[in-house]
Amino acid sequence: MARLDAARVAAWRELQSVSAELERAIDAELVAEWEIPLGWFDVLAALQRLGGVARPHELAVELRLVRSSLSRRLDRLEEEGWVARHRTGPAIGDNDHRAVDVELTRRGRTLWREMNVTYRRAVQSLVASKLADADVAALRRVLATVAPP
Repeated sequence: MARLDAARVAAWRELQSVSAELERAIDAELVAEWEIPLGWFDVLAALQRLGGVARPHELAVELRLVRSSLSRRLDRLEEEGWVARHRTGPAIGDNDHRAVDVELTRRGRTLWREMNVTYRRAVQSLVASKLADADVAALRRVLATVAPP
């Protein structure tokens, strides 16, 4: 196992800093055009990837968020009519009778589709246009290596 040295600490700090800076820039573009933050868009996009309906736990895993943070976002998205929460029966083997599904509403799907143009444009200009195919493959390999299980 590699030892924690100054170069590895610096690499971590740079990854953390660059990631935060890119998120702020993408968030600023979404807010400027839509008055909706990246965190809200991320929930809509995750629901879209999960087929339009998911349990909060599944969303939290997909977004790598703690449930309380996701719950606050879902409250706001539901207030706006972009998602709806429905009580459901327990899944097979699930004893929780309070289970809830989160569904992307028609309005939410339309908003995601329109915002996705802005999001993709921002990712293209800030990240994708600067990476060769080999860079993308290397970055994905490194992230898969360090991602928590």
